[in-house]
Amino acid sequence: MANRERANGTCSQCTGSIFSLGLTALFLWLGFGTFSPKFSIEMFEVPALNTTSSSKGNSKIIDPTFDLRLKNENLNEGVLYDTINVTLYYYQLNISTFVPIGNVSIPAFYQGYGKKAHRVESIPSYGVPWEIAKMEILNGSTAMFRVDLDTKIRYKYPLWKSKRHTIMGLRVKF
Repeated sequence: MANRERANGTCSQCTGSIFSLGLTALFLWLGFGTFSPKFSIEMFEVPALNTTSSSKGNSKIIDPTFDLRLKNENLNEGVLYDTINVTLYYYQLNISTFVPIGNVSIPAFYQGYGKKAHRVESIPSYGVPWEIAKMEILNGSTAMFRVDLDTKIRYKYPLWKSKRHTIMGLRVKF
């Protein structure tokens, strides 16, 4: 009888240890394995500020265009992006502040683990003094722009999805 109790005690201790080690490994994997996605602007073009084109016919296309690169460096987690809101600002020298040009929304999408995504978008611009900005560039100055990004993401694990995390404040000056 004593041997049977000792065997049951040893078996339950062994099972408890294996279960604890498994939970510890799971929490370590989840805690140390998740990285935020990386954002970068690969291309930024403002046709209205093109100084090599002197014809007035090309000045009709004035909307800035950009290529947003999103990189997921996680090894086991995909990223679910909610709608990405991108706002573009132009720095006006005469008032010394950034003025909003326009914004665009990139629809929600899923990005697999270890993948890169590109989103090429054009931002409709309103009320921007492009002729003044072009004159500043021709006089040797530079045009400064700022891009703000705002979205929420969720990580997709093999068996479940995480809560939403806010990503905002990507500010890039050109």
